[in-house]
Amino acid sequence: MWLLKRSPVGAGVALCLLALSVLTQSPATLLSQAEREMTAGQYGRAESELLRQLRTDPKNGSLWFLLGVARAQLKETDPAIEAFQKALPLSAEQAPIYFNLGLLYMEKNDSAKALEAYNRGLALDPSNVPANQNIAFLLMQQGEFREAIRPLERLKESSPTDVSVRATLIEAYLKAGLKNKGGNEIDELMSSHMITLPQGLALADLLAAHQEADAAQRVFESLRSTWPNSAEVRGELGLLLTEKEQFKEAAGELKQAVQLDPDSEKYSKGYGEALLSSKQYPTAFQFLSDAKKKFPNQLNFQYQLAFADVGLQRFPEAISLLEALASKKPDSGKVQFLLGGAYELQGDLQKGEDHYRNAIQLAPNEPNSYRALGALLQKQGPEHLAESTRLLRKALAIDPTDAESKIVLARCLQDQGELDEAAALLEQAVASEPALLRAHTALARLYHRQKKLTQAEQEQAIAAKLEGEKITKEWDTSVPKSTGGP
Repeated sequence: MWLLKRSPVGAGVALCLLALSVLTQSPATLLSQAEREMTAGQYGRAESELLRQLRTDPKNGSLWFLLGVARAQLKETDPAIEAFQKALPLSAEQAPIYFNLGLLYMEKNDSAKALEAYNRGLALDPSNVPANQNIAFLLMQQGEFREAIRPLERLKESSPTDVSVRATLIEAYLKAGLKNKGGNEIDELMSSHMITLPQGLALADLLAAHQEADAAQRVFESLRSTWPNSAEVRGELGLLLTEKEQFKEAAGELKQAVQLDPDSEKYSKGYGEALLSSKQYPTAFQFLSDAKKKFPNQLNFQYQLAFADVGLQRFPEAISLLEALASKKPDSGKVQFLLGGAYELQGDLQKGEDHYRNAIQLAPNEPNSYRALGALLQKQGPEHLAESTRLLRKALAIDPTDAESKIVLARCLQDQGELDEAAALLEQAVASEPALLRAHTALARLYHRQKKLTQAEQEQAIAAKLEGEKITKEWDTSVPKSTGGP
C-alpha cells in the first residue's frame, strides 16, 4: 500500500486538529485556564485543571473531550479512551470523539475497535478526511480491499489531485477483483497528466510487486508516451516484459534503455538476458562481447556471453569462459549446469555428466539439473534407466509443472513398459504447453503404440500444424530456461 497518511496518536496530528476544531466552536464560557494551557502545549497542567473543573461539572461533555485530548497527548492511552467514552453520551458532536477513539485504538493495535469507532464516526461525518484515510489504511492492512474502496472513493472526491489516494484506490480495485474499475482508474489517472515521473514509476513498481503485471505494464506504457527518452521507463518496462516472458518486446525496450543510459549495468544485464531468452544469439554475442569489456568486474556478463556461445554452437569458446568463471565462482550451480550442457553438446558426455552432478550438489533445489542429467543418462542405455527415472521424478517433485521433465520421464517409462503413466505425463505436457511440438509428436507415437489410432491421428495433425507454422518451443535440456547470472 503506497498511500495512506495515517496520523497515529503518537504524532498527535489528526488528534490535535480535531481537538482544535472543537475548541474554536466551544462557547466563550469554556475558554478556561485548561484550554489556554492546552493551546500552549502544557498538557499535564491542562489535565489537572480539567479534572478540577469536572469535580464541579461532571456532566460537561466538552470537558471530558478536552481531558481525552490532553491525556492522549501525554500518551495516557487507556485513560484517554475512558475520557472520550464518558464524553460520548454528554456531547452533541459525537463524530470527533469517535475519530479520536479510532486513533487511540489504532495506537493499541486493536483494529476491530478502531474500525468500529471509525465506522460510527463516518456515519455522522462521512467526508472527514483523516478518518477516511485511517479507516482505509486499516482495511487495506487487513486485506479487506472491497471494504476499503468506499472511503478511498470519498478521499478521491475530496482530493482528486492526490496521487497517493488514487494509487491506493487502484490497488484496492485490483485486489478486490474489480479489474475493469482498476484499469479505468489507471487510464483516468495517467491521462490527467497530473502524475510525475517518479510517482508513475512508484505506482508501476507497486503494481508489479503485488503481481499486477498487466496493470504495471499499462502504467509503464503510458509513462513511455509522455517520457519516451526516460531510460528508467524503458528499462523497467523491459524488465517487466522479461518477467512476463515477452522476450522480443523486452529486448526492444531494454535496447532503448541501454542506448539512453549506456553505463547502466542493470539494464545492460537485462538486455543481454532478453536477447538470449528470445534466442537472438548473434546480436547477444555482439552486445555481450562489448559489455564484458565495459564491465570487466561483473561476472554476469561473462556468464551471459558463454550462454550466447552455446546458442551459437561455439562450444570450445563457451567452455573456456565457463571454466574460468567456475574458478572464480566455485559455488555456482548455474555455472556448473551450463558447463555440463556445453560439454554434452560438444559430445563429451562424461564431462557433461560430471558437471551436472556438481550442479545438483551445489543447487539441490534446481530442477533443470536433475532433468538434464536424467535425459543424458536415458540416452546412454537401459543400465541407466533406473537412475534416470529417479532424477526425473525428483525434477518434477521440485517443479510439477515442467513439461520437459514430463516428456523425458515419459520416454523412460515407455522403455520400462509403463505406457499408461507415460501417456498421462504427455497429456499433461500438451495441456500445459499446447505449442510444444515435441510433446505432441511423442504423444502421437505413444498412442500408436497403444493402438489408440484416432487419438494418434489427432496428435499428428496438431504436430503437423505446429511444424508448418514453425512454432517451436523446443527446449534444449543443456541450456537453462533463464540466463540470470552466476
